[in-house]
Amino acid sequence: MSEFHPSLRENVRLLGGLIGENVKEQYGDELFDLVESVRHAAKADREVPLGDASEELVSLLSNLQDDQLVPLSRAFNQFLNLANIAEQYHGVRRS
Repeated sequence: MSEFHPSLRENVRLLGGLIGENVKEQYGDELFDLVESVRHAAKADREVPLGDASEELVSLLSNLQDDQLVPLSRAFNQFLNLANIAEQYHGVRRS
């Protein structure tokens, strides 16, 4: 995976932090902690050979309660939408 430009990385981190604050405000610390756990497990899964970290990610996702599915999905969906917008903005700014 290629490295992001520092200003793009900074913008994505800022947007991720804002989404985290929103998740805490709307759903509480429990869901925020779940989002962070899934995020860390997914990141770890990308960094190691198959089989090691993926068990943690599969376990987290398999044990989700019904009332956690939509808010968790929305949090990741909104983050990806904002990250894509940041990337588009970065491309425009650089050209």
